[in-house]
Amino acid sequence: MIWLTWRQQRTETLVAGLVLVLLAAVLVPTGLHMASVYDNAGLAGCVAHGGDGCGSAINNFDSRFEHLGGLIAWFNLLPGLLGILLAAPFVLELEHGTFRLAWTQSITRRRWLTTKLALVGLGALAAALGLALLMTWWRTPLDRLHGRMEVNVFDFEGVVPFAYTLFAVALVIALGVVLRRTVLAIGLAFVGYLALRLVLQTWVRQNYVAPVRKVWLVGRPGPANLDTAWSLQSVPSDRLGHPLAHPDSAFTLCTNTPKTGLAACAHAHQLYNLAVFQPAGRFWVFQGIETAIFGGTALVLLAFAVWWIRNRVS
Repeated sequence: MIWLTWRQQRTETLVAGLVLVLLAAVLVPTGLHMASVYDNAGLAGCVAHGGDGCGSAINNFDSRFEHLGGLIAWFNLLPGLLGILLAAPFVLELEHGTFRLAWTQSITRRRWLTTKLALVGLGALAAALGLALLMTWWRTPLDRLHGRMEVNVFDFEGVVPFAYTLFAVALVIALGVVLRRTVLAIGLAFVGYLALRLVLQTWVRQNYVAPVRKVWLVGRPGPANLDTAWSLQSVPSDRLGHPLAHPDSAFTLCTNTPKTGLAACAHAHQLYNLAVFQPAGRFWVFQGIETAIFGGTALVLLAFAVWWIRNRVS
């Protein structure tokens, strides 16, 4: 049964492996170059100790590699695509009815289901592991400078890629056992996967835990580690944290004063900074919450698929 399942699954598994190889071909050269620039620019010392010139060095580094950000954003589709790809043979077998041949040859439904789901699940986890390792290694210099909480960073690291991929697998299978139409199940699963991902990362994730809100006088040091936090709002405000309607004139006036008088000018004009953010230290808390959402939904979908096959498929 295991050998038969592998033969049915091998094409999709090899395609998934090829996708990861192509991804590595893109990420490894650029990652090595980025790490070399990071080391040669002395940015490790800036992260550890700060110092004069660090702001300029970090800005130069960011501007040099910012063009890669648009490319990496598209990789958000990969966990869903890999999961859908690996689940497709399961639905295809249901559509063609070839599962009946196995059931008539002393293979129980339980054994058939266990073998199929186990191999699909292991393949999905292996693909997610390869993706997470590649992206985490590639982003190491950027993570040290800017943290891992921002959208299009958080989604590739930690444990959430595993949950995303398993969710895509489970959604295809759940739709497939009901519809028994592979193309339709894949299309609906892809739309459902994207919809849940976008809703959570756009409107829900930032409120998993109440964000931190800080107000400080312009010209004074802001909150520690703000550079590595997920910034939700950063605007000029009054001392109570109310965003200023027309801050330009006050900012122009104060920024034209000598640096030593900046704080005094800001105080005289009630000019403060407001920052609303999620600290970098909440990375694993947020990872756990989002993994529970996608992983829990995947388990519910798989339980439904198993029930449907055992009770409604003949």
